[in-house]
Amino acid sequence: MDLNQVAAEYEAATNKFLTAVANFPKSDLDKPKKDGWNARQIIHHLADSESQSCARLRRLIAEPGTTIQGYDENMELNIIFKTITNNKM
Repeated sequence: MDLNQVAAEYEAATNKFLTAVANFPKSDLDKPKKDGWNARQIIHHLADSESQSCARLRRLIAEPGTTIQGYDENMELNIIFKTITNNKM
């Protein structure tokens, strides 16, 4: 598989996800889940994970041999979610 094909598949998957999110009932975004994250938290996690991955890849390209730093996704998600809900965004 060449890079152009990978990029096209990545773009198609991104568009499929964005369409699914746009069509997701707004009233269901914050429905509580007893066994995990609600839909809004999952969407925010995916967006945050995507940006973290992008930053890591950029650093790997710019600084070959660098160590990738980990992060606590649950803690970051809770901070993001509390900030958003407190600011009513």
